[in-house]
Amino acid sequence: MSSANSEFEKSYVITYKELLFTFVVFSAILFILFPKDLLKEQIKSEKSSYDLSMLYLKNLLIHSPDDETLQLLLATQSLRSGQTDLTLSLLSTLVKSKDKAIRRDATLLKYTLEKKEYFTLKNVEEKKRIRKKMRRLFLQIYREKFYNLKEVNRWYKEALFVAVDDAAFYFLEKKIDKRSKNIKDIESAYYYARKLNYPVKAMYYLQMLQKYDLMHRDKWINVEYFQYISYKQYSKAEKLLLHYANISLPWKKKLAEFYTMRQEFTKASNIYMQLFNDARVYKKKRGYFYKAVKVLQAGSLFSLATSLAHQYENYYIDDIDVRNFILKVYIASGKLQYASRFSKRIMRRGLR
Repeated sequence: MSSANSEFEKSYVITYKELLFTFVVFSAILFILFPKDLLKEQIKSEKSSYDLSMLYLKNLLIHSPDDETLQLLLATQSLRSGQTDLTLSLLSTLVKSKDKAIRRDATLLKYTLEKKEYFTLKNVEEKKRIRKKMRRLFLQIYREKFYNLKEVNRWYKEALFVAVDDAAFYFLEKKIDKRSKNIKDIESAYYYARKLNYPVKAMYYLQMLQKYDLMHRDKWINVEYFQYISYKQYSKAEKLLLHYANISLPWKKKLAEFYTMRQEFTKASNIYMQLFNDARVYKKKRGYFYKAVKVLQAGSLFSLATSLAHQYENYYIDDIDVRNFILKVYIASGKLQYASRFSKRIMRRGLR
């Protein structure tokens, strides 16, 4: 019985070797008789037997070891058959190919493979290592323009994933160029432009936000103002404030604050007095009056501060807090005669 099994095994081994020999010979004949490009196309179209395709490819590579197209085909087929180590080994060389088409396909395939591995890993340090490799590959894809802009959404997401800001901004701009009115995209483009220090582009997207994000228009106008301030474009900031101060109370307040910041104290005081005249609530009027006088004092414009306070003696003679404030203004300015006369008027009215 064992003798019969031995004979059977011997027969099986011989048959297998013969089949393998026949395959090699057949591959050689194919290589000689058929154009190599035709064989490549046949292998590319093979969808079922990847192992068989790989055997063909390996034998073809014996005859053409430097054929990078065959190497790329073998990398693709080995990936499909689950032999990722062989795929990575081949791609590591092909991503440095002098042939741009080979380099492109190899880089794109390697990036896809690395990303697939990234999501299978659980170890944090290993994931960081793979992410760094992905970032290097992505930079090659971006710099050598291996991407397809028909897939702009995909590449924008990839740029975000590997944290390459200039690439993210580039693909985001391409998205918006396609007449996208997506507020989130425009907002992201604005912040990228600021981050990457592109002031002209930042202003372009900011104005788009003011045009399309109507619910938050005031917010974006305010952002525009602070952008001018951050770039020290004070004349533009003033122009914007003057425009909106005519139609909005908060912007008029901001204009007064702007003039104070720029140490244009007379202008600031004039704006506060405009606010004083526009106000209908006594408490608010009093607050604007205080500010109008104080900014003049801040600019050491004591004579103007005294003159303004003097104009409103009658208006505030019954308000003890403002009376005391006016008296302090006179004393601080050295106008003791003003202080004396005003004090006598208060006493004559029997006020305390």
